[in-house]
Amino acid sequence: MFSLTSLRYRYTQLFILFMLSVLVYMLVQSVGSGIKNFQDNLYKKDLFIEKAALLRISLGDRVFPAALLGKEGWMEYTGKGNLDDFQNVKKLEMGNKKNAINKMKSFYQYLKSQDITFLIVVAPNKATIYPDKLPDELKSLSEPSRLDMLTSLLEDNDLPVLVDLRPALQAARQDQDVYYKTNTHWNGYGAFVAYKEIINALGSSYPILKPYETSNLELVPVEPAVQDIPLLMRANFIKEPAFFFAPSEPFVQTSYFETTHGYDQFSSIQGSELPTFLMFHDSFGRMYLDDYLSMNFGESHFVYLDGAPQYLTEESILQFKPDIIVIEIVERDLELIPGYIPNLNLK
Repeated sequence: MFSLTSLRYRYTQLFILFMLSVLVYMLVQSVGSGIKNFQDNLYKKDLFIEKAALLRISLGDRVFPAALLGKEGWMEYTGKGNLDDFQNVKKLEMGNKKNAINKMKSFYQYLKSQDITFLIVVAPNKATIYPDKLPDELKSLSEPSRLDMLTSLLEDNDLPVLVDLRPALQAARQDQDVYYKTNTHWNGYGAFVAYKEIINALGSSYPILKPYETSNLELVPVEPAVQDIPLLMRANFIKEPAFFFAPSEPFVQTSYFETTHGYDQFSSIQGSELPTFLMFHDSFGRMYLDDYLSMNFGESHFVYLDGAPQYLTEESILQFKPDIIVIEIVERDLELIPGYIPNLNLK
């Protein structure tokens, strides 16, 4: 007599046997690679982690190591106290603020004496531009943000060096996304908005500098790829396309140096009498911004921020002879700014 219960029991047995066989096979394959590093050598480890991430997302899990799933497929980086900035739960910590301001004033005055324009460009956290994409449970306090505090601090001390990109990016997002959904950085369009703001900010010192418009450039699509937040989640099945703008006929000669530390890019325009540019940047600079900026300068030198102790010195300034020096830094790292400003032995 047919029994549905016995059939289910038999299928359950077969399923358990199958899983045990898979487990034994995995163990045999893993041991073959060595017992000492068994955890690292686990057979098909990455595949199983990826499938586990897929299952968690399918079940509605939103919290992952250093990542948070928001609304409409948007993802947020949660490392480095990133969301503390959104919630305004941190104060602006810059060590001794008086000493930090005095060092910045001294550096600013030195550059001014050398006819060098100095700017600090803050790349906003994604949550600052897209707070509506975060889960509703995350609330922001009414306190001013650390970036607002820094803006006020510099203004109160007559340091007109800060370029605040927030208004331009918030306005531009009404027409087109300015950050990736699955990356903590701005996309090719957001970087272009930042580029235009920087060039416009330099216009008072150098009227010759005029930003290009997207209509003057060619849109270059990039194949969908796994962005940085899915990489943190080990969710390699999530991909997002990209694009950037470039001259239809290249006129900038660029050398890239394969490093994420120190001097990483040199660009030049042959025969140009445009100003010389020296920029210290983090990963936001490498996300298209450096290349956009190189279109407006005779020579452009780009250095990762951790190279500042070596390249932001009186000797290097005399060597590079820049007309403009820019420090670009992401909002969540604001407290690091004083550490990048050198103590110059002024005459």
